[in-house]
Order: sequence, then structure tokens, then C-alpha cells
Amino acid sequence: MNRYENVKKVANRLKTIQFPKIAPSDSDIVIVSRITDRLDLLAQQYYNDQTLYWIIAVANNLGKGSVEIPVGTTIRIPTNYTPIVREYLKLNG
Repeated sequence: MNRYENVKKVANRLKTIQFPKIAPSDSDIVIVSRITDRLDLLAQQYYNDQTLYWIIAVANNLGKGSVEIPVGTTIRIPTNYTPIVREYLKLNG
């Protein structure tokens, strides 16, 4: 990730991308990260789409410039990600 990842170009101007708030849910999966875990790999494992890594990052306040996760970190993985993606698209449409 680079520092401009959360910025998109709109009519020759940069626009900050907004992420939706992700409230905890009883259906969330909770794991403790291992040495091999990364945000993109967890997104691939749980969502079958590594580009959705940002959902796990936002839900856990992680990923500020990296997909790495500190070993032993408790991670919440939202299972109902479709409304989250829908809200993201609405905010950044």
C-alpha cells in the first residue's frame, strides 16, 4: 500500500476515499492472528476476494499502509460483507 491508496483522482483532483463504519455483529468471526496472516490473505480466505482486505482493516483499525498484522492480534472478520461493500460504493460513487 502507498500513501495515496485511499485517494482517487476525480477531474484532475484527488478525492479521499471514505470507508463505512463497521459495527460488530454476533455473526462476526474472531481469530487470533498467526505469523502467516495478512489482511489480503484473510480476505481471500473468508471472502474469496483479496481486494476486500480493507473490510477487515477497517473493522479492526488496522492496515495503515500495510497488509501485515501483528502476531497475536485478535481480529474480527465481518461475515456479512455485502452491505459493507454496498455502503462503500454509495459513499464513493
